[in-house]
Amino acid sequence: MFSSMHYEMHCEMHCDRFRMAALMNQKSRKSASHLVTGLLFVLNLLIIGVAWPKNAGGADLYAPEEVFAYARELEKQGDHGRAATEFGRYVSFARRVPKNAPHLPQLEEAMYRLAVNLSQAGELDAALRAFASLGEAFPQSRHIPQALLRMGLIYEQGKDVEESKRRYQKLVAMDPDSEWAALASLRLAWLSLEQPGEDAIARQYLQAVTHARYVKNAQSMLREMDALPLLPYKDSWVAGSLSALLPGAGHLYLERPRDAGFAFLSNGLLVAGTYQAFSRGISGLGAALAMVELGWYSGTVFSAVSLTHRHNQKLRHDYLNLTGSLLQADSQAVGVEMTWRY
Repeated sequence: MFSSMHYEMHCEMHCDRFRMAALMNQKSRKSASHLVTGLLFVLNLLIIGVAWPKNAGGADLYAPEEVFAYARELEKQGDHGRAATEFGRYVSFARRVPKNAPHLPQLEEAMYRLAVNLSQAGELDAALRAFASLGEAFPQSRHIPQALLRMGLIYEQGKDVEESKRRYQKLVAMDPDSEWAALASLRLAWLSLEQPGEDAIARQYLQAVTHARYVKNAQSMLREMDALPLLPYKDSWVAGSLSALLPGAGHLYLERPRDAGFAFLSNGLLVAGTYQAFSRGISGLGAALAMVELGWYSGTVFSAVSLTHRHNQKLRHDYLNLTGSLLQADSQAVGVEMTWRY
């Protein structure tokens, strides 16, 4: 029994030695692995230090000032999407700089150019957010008037006329004698002329334009407005009455002969069908056709009245678009793309 116990103890001691040896071997392998990893990391740093992109003058291409210069070059080339990305990199870097670090002098310009390039790249929602960020970071920025004008144009593109007007009105109130306020006043007048009954408001905006570049345009628009009541408009009451007396006559008055012919023939056929049905004693069919003709006849009268309003609006817009062609060149001269057509 003693020998058996001695044998078991001897075996356990050998097993412990093997476990200790395995553990030491595992630790040795881990240490070697960590050493290799560390050496590779140092080697990568050395490689990056040598291969880090630099321009011909030895400047770091990833330095903020080089990123800004590259973004400006892309902007000049018309690559607005990539330019916005680079300006965004500059702005993102500037936001991570500690407050006690030296101020980046081009941050204000970069934020403005970021918003402009986003809008020109078609990223309108992102552009609005970028313009708003500029106003929050630099409320006294020299770019605020241009930012408000561009925000108004973006809202116009999105058919949000009320938001557009708010931006233009804020710009006019901020600096009424500036070039940008003059453009905003012209846009406000243009939007008001599109709304029924707002001609007097449009006239007020035009009379407020004092900047030398645009005062002639404002005066031209005022003269065109004086001629608006003299345009050969059609009378909706006359068109409706003619259609009521003879279906198609109202459309002929609007110089739409095809619509006039269709209205006359369709109503005539329905009336004839109704008469034939009653004359043959098919009263049910006659009543049904009479109800259809009554609806069709009413629709013909309504169509003539509606088309009269459309005709007058188109006549007015076509006339104003002639003035808009004059405004187009002057707005592009200051680097702002806007449409002067209805």
